[in-house]
Amino acid sequence: MKTLDILLLIPLLFGAYLGYKKGLLLEIVSLVALIVAIIGAFKLLDFGMDLLQPYFENWEQALPIISFILLFVGILLLVNLVGKVVKKILDMTLLGGLDNFAGSVIGLLKWAFGVSLVLWLGESIEISISADMAEGTYIYPIVASIAPFVVELISDYMPFIQEVFDQLKSQFL
Repeated sequence: MKTLDILLLIPLLFGAYLGYKKGLLLEIVSLVALIVAIIGAFKLLDFGMDLLQPYFENWEQALPIISFILLFVGILLLVNLVGKVVKKILDMTLLGGLDNFAGSVIGLLKWAFGVSLVLWLGESIEISISADMAEGTYIYPIVASIAPFVVELISDYMPFIQEVFDQLKSQFL
């Protein structure tokens, strides 16, 4: 196992731990929140940029990033808040250890997607892991392939996602 694998393993194990602590119900809600936040932030990117333009006149290059981050965080917080309300209602059920174990699996997958998305976006704007660093790794090729696979799969059903990703990429290049 190489250094890059260990560096990637840290957030994945952290995600599994958080998933274990939350349990399956909140992990599912937070996974849905992540997907809705990504799609919503991409879909509302132009609207967000137009809204922020008067406040960031000299920051035109950073405006897409600022807009995406604000939209992403706002949507994520809103959906998670709704999820916590639902969790309090569903706390009457006793799923015990199974809920925690299943939550850790979902947490690991969610963090793997997030790390993969960061790697993919970095690669798209020509900030990538060197071939020397990636050579001989076990975890990197698996994690790096997750986001492109998921986005391609989702793009078959929602074609605007690939278009928005291409638009975002063109903003930085």
